[in-house]
Amino acid sequence: MEQFKIWVKQYGVIAVLALGGLGFIWWQGQSAPATNDLAPVAESGSIVVSSSASSNSSSASSIPQAGYVEIKGAVAHPGLYPVDGSTTRWDAIVKAAGGLASNADASTINLAAVAHDQESLLIPIKGATTTDASRTPQTASSGGVTGSTNTSGDLVNLNTATSEELQTLSGVGPKKAEDIIAYRDANGGFQSIDDLKSVSGIGDKTFEKLAPFITVGP
Repeated sequence: MEQFKIWVKQYGVIAVLALGGLGFIWWQGQSAPATNDLAPVAESGSIVVSSSASSNSSSASSIPQAGYVEIKGAVAHPGLYPVDGSTTRWDAIVKAAGGLASNADASTINLAAVAHDQESLLIPIKGATTTDASRTPQTASSGGVTGSTNTSGDLVNLNTATSEELQTLSGVGPKKAEDIIAYRDANGGFQSIDDLKSVSGIGDKTFEKLAPFITVGP
């Protein structure tokens, strides 16, 4: 018994320290898996955030842009009108322009179509042969105007045509139509289609495009 007490005094502290070290090692071994489990979660979370941001960016870029469209031809007030890019329909644009003229032919026009920025719609007059321009964007190269495809049997008489009828011609908008009428009134009418080149804003190139579709008469 005396020998055991002597042994405890000499080696007891060492035994306690050894047991403490073993306990610490065991605790480290138990806590390590929990730390490892967290790593994939954090990594996965960062991927999800990145994917979400990319998706949001893609969605934002695909949102239709608001802007303006042009309506011309047989309506009360041709010109530019605003659209929101996603819900404004051509029917609303026609109403904003004062409605269809009495000689309008909208039978080939899809007024239920959504109007997008920079598009142009030509409302033809009855009896004229035109293309549906409601889905044709304006471009700088084409002068921002969608023209008609009148055949030789549907020539526009420069001496009797209304503003709306003149606007069925390629390159002729409200302003140019009024200039043609003003020249006609000031000079007693057109003697030949070549006189059209005397109207302000109509040069040789414009005249060449218009010549197959115009005529003069009483």
